[in-house]
Amino acid sequence: MYDLIIIGGGPAGLTAAIYAIRKRLNVLLLTKDLGGKTNYRLALPWVQDYQVIRGLEIVNKFRSELEYLDFARHIEAVEKISQKNGGFAVTTKGGAELEARALIVATGARQVRMGVPGEKEYTMKGLCYSALSYAPLFIEKTTIVVGDNELALRSAAEISTVAKQVYLVCRHERA
Repeated sequence: MYDLIIIGGGPAGLTAAIYAIRKRLNVLLLTKDLGGKTNYRLALPWVQDYQVIRGLEIVNKFRSELEYLDFARHIEAVEKISQKNGGFAVTTKGGAELEARALIVATGARQVRMGVPGEKEYTMKGLCYSALSYAPLFIEKTTIVVGDNELALRSAAEISTVAKQVYLVCRHERA
């Protein structure tokens, strides 16, 4: 039984694993990939390399700390989590059942796809899913925020601090 299983290999999960190892916990990092969303890069023609923090560079630094510890990571998606014997049982997609006294779920955020033509082709080529992360790249640009909820309003407000113009497009009549 592990002291701790961390689910998710993005920056939060990798950081948690490094600190758990430093505290000499018997830890296992479970993830389908190392890096999470940092593996995706926004490619805009007007953005210079020095303006963007590369997620891959950060993840590689984390990875180098974990690389020599093969026993501390397992690259496989998690299928199910349940309580067992006062702790937790984590079942992987391949069917392995791993037990731990504690869990950290650091699976990150998932963007809500719109399902419109061109979305896949333009994702990370001007179409982004995080106003907070990418607003500085749209200085003096005309932008569009799609949504009809509080997050869309907050995103439009965030981008409006730097963009020349922001359009808010609502997908439903109620907005």
